[in-house]
Amino acid sequence: MSDEQQPLKGPDVSRSIFGGVLEYDGAGHYPGLELLNLIIGAEGDEKFPLGETVSITRTAHDFARRLVWDDGFEHHPERRNILVDEATEDAIRRLMECLQLDIPSSSKKPSWERAHFFPYSQSLIHWDARERTRRIQIQRRYLRGGGALAYRVLRLDPNSKRLDRCRSGFDSLFSDHNSPLERLVAVLASHGNKDNEPSVDNIERDSLVRNDSLDNLYRDGIVKIVEHQELSVVSRIKALMNWTGFWLILAQHQRAAESIDAAAPFLIVDCSGVHTQLRRASQRNLKDAQALIVHAVDEAVRNASGTLAKKRRDNIRGFFWATAATVKLLNAWRGRRHFTLGLEILEPLVLAATQGKAELTFEEFVDDWLYGKCKLVVGRSAAEQSGLLASFDASIFEDNENHLATQMEAAGLLTQYSDATRMVSTGGLQ
Repeated sequence: MSDEQQPLKGPDVSRSIFGGVLEYDGAGHYPGLELLNLIIGAEGDEKFPLGETVSITRTAHDFARRLVWDDGFEHHPERRNILVDEATEDAIRRLMECLQLDIPSSSKKPSWERAHFFPYSQSLIHWDARERTRRIQIQRRYLRGGGALAYRVLRLDPNSKRLDRCRSGFDSLFSDHNSPLERLVAVLASHGNKDNEPSVDNIERDSLVRNDSLDNLYRDGIVKIVEHQELSVVSRIKALMNWTGFWLILAQHQRAAESIDAAAPFLIVDCSGVHTQLRRASQRNLKDAQALIVHAVDEAVRNASGTLAKKRRDNIRGFFWATAATVKLLNAWRGRRHFTLGLEILEPLVLAATQGKAELTFEEFVDDWLYGKCKLVVGRSAAEQSGLLASFDASIFEDNENHLATQMEAAGLLTQYSDATRMVSTGGLQ
């Protein structure tokens, strides 16, 4: 290494290409959880405050997390001051255990520092925390910065009407403070650690808003998701978390291409599972997408006259596939993987595409939304526009499209009124 080459930090490289810190440890559901922490923890009464910086108050929820996942909880000094007896403790532990945020990469019982609660209600939202020298420290471990980028994109929206709709939507989302679950969880949260005073979130401050078509895609999708008042709060929260993860890998993929002046990328999705050629193409497409991200990282490092450890480069690449697997845009976490559309990602894609109870045709959903906006190749029209019909028979993508329609109908996301009329909506989810 020459004297001019300086070791670079992975977060700085990621931020320079994608606008935010996208790393493997912060993949999957964590950006959505981080986003909600910033929304709920922001100083002041108004969600998404304007200004260059935002100050937040962080909550650890360590008492409840240790109750569920710490084998040494019986030695907690506050245990019997809060939980009156063994029966109460066991009942609350079993309830809270059911609220765990899924960790798709592990089937083992996690440590309390590794486990998080899914944010079904406001008081379940909490930050990362670790125990160090017998003290609880609130810090970033899994909430690495993807959610901070998403939050800043929403917060600094130049479209004031859309921003007001976003604020109203989140106000409605967390308006119920009197449900039995919320009251119980609020008590448990009050006995955990919390910041004494708000402080500026530097990761959010350093995230880069571009106000381009990608940023506006995210904003439009979030506003539509939170405005689906006909759906339950839980459905909307799940959708916004998966939409956030999906948008971040979409941004990572497309901005990697932009940074090296590569052709606009797309993702080949196998919805049918019956055409070997399509399955192999989707598998290659996944490898190509990861290679594109690595190429962009290497170019950014070269242009900065620096070096980046291979582990750091792999962490940036890992954010893409790990998030895709978590939101079910990939068929599996390990093994031979390809792009698909599981229910976890289909629902937010429909919610982000539709306004309230309104419908759109299946053709509009597949051609204009999935491909036109989200760069997902499913049907014949998208395959033709992507240049894939030069090496594929068009009937493969026609079958692929029809299989998707069948899956969506079974999930309540599509209604077939006639052979020629198929409409996409949230009607079957209500």
